[in-house]
Amino acid sequence: MAAPSPLPALPAIPVGRDTALDVWRGVALATIFINHVSGNVLERVTHKNFGFSDAADLFVLFAGYAAAAAYFGRFRAGERTRTVLRVLGRAVKLYTTHLALVVLGAAVFATKALKNGDLGLMSVIALEPLLQDPAGAMVEAATLRYQPGFLNILPLYCVLIGALPLLMAVAARDMRLALGLSGALWLAAGLTGANFPTRPLPGGWFFNPLCWQFLFVIGFALGARRAATGRASGAHRGLWWAALAYLAIALVVMRGTGLPAAGWLAPLPDFLTVPEKQFLSLPRLLHALALAYVVAHSPLQAWARGLSRHHPLAMMGRHSLPVFCTGLVVSMTGVALRQSGYDGAMFDITYVSAGLGIQVLAAGLVTLAETRRAAPPARLPAGARLS
Repeated sequence: MAAPSPLPALPAIPVGRDTALDVWRGVALATIFINHVSGNVLERVTHKNFGFSDAADLFVLFAGYAAAAAYFGRFRAGERTRTVLRVLGRAVKLYTTHLALVVLGAAVFATKALKNGDLGLMSVIALEPLLQDPAGAMVEAATLRYQPGFLNILPLYCVLIGALPLLMAVAARDMRLALGLSGALWLAAGLTGANFPTRPLPGGWFFNPLCWQFLFVIGFALGARRAATGRASGAHRGLWWAALAYLAIALVVMRGTGLPAAGWLAPLPDFLTVPEKQFLSLPRLLHALALAYVVAHSPLQAWARGLSRHHPLAMMGRHSLPVFCTGLVVSMTGVALRQSGYDGAMFDITYVSAGLGIQVLAAGLVTLAETRRAAPPARLPAGARLS
């Protein structure tokens, strides 16, 4: 008699909104918020401390998946002009939202700096250029070359969504070609150090779009496959155990020996051997994919899929942009407060819990507004009239 499979059977997923995706996006958003309140006690238990990747990797992977679900079907069905215009409109919305967050973030820290008489607070998230050359800094911010701390993932998202029409055009012809070109660009940028420039701060984009686009495209390919077949990718037993083993190795490294030093596996380049965020190095990319694969083919996926669409995590994931922006402003306020002397475990737990509650509230309000817009207009009884 054959041994029972350790993997649960995966039921077909009807084409439509995947609640599990919304739930995991909600988890990623909550984790990003906790990590952004730098130094708080809850940050120590987020999964970045137990492996090579963090919630930002999952956020980009899920963004690609969701982009395929939202746009690619219509694009392939022939609605190309309309779909491209929708995509570009989304990119513009992301761009203007980012600029608004730069102003709000600067205002949060400037308020605390003026109140405390300590302009040094502006350096916590690299806001010094706004003090030294306000006009120049705003010009560089408008061109996405100046990115203060915490304000660097939306520029990446702007580029990814802005390039989505090109990705869809190639993928509509051959998805394997799209993945191959994306992987080649990721490898070339990682090996050569190519990146988008930043000014006045050196170092290039914190999330190098030339590398991070590969994770987005992988998510896009998975989302397109799910939309086309109506079901998630099947689990391969050997691959599932290999992914789990890799997660275990990463856990031992992070909690035991620590990250390997540069050059530890010479002559191979560090990009292929050392977990690194800016260029999305190979060990980090594999960890994000392994984590997603193991969870997607585990009982956790069935749990997430079984939740109501009105579950707090599902609502957060479904309205990721307003929730992310709300969390970003609240987290920057928390960092400013911690730098001003508000700290300790009690403050951390209270503030982070309140911040998560505010994000859930924001998601709930957007959901309520969405429901009211979708409701049919009330009809007056026969014979009734407005006075």
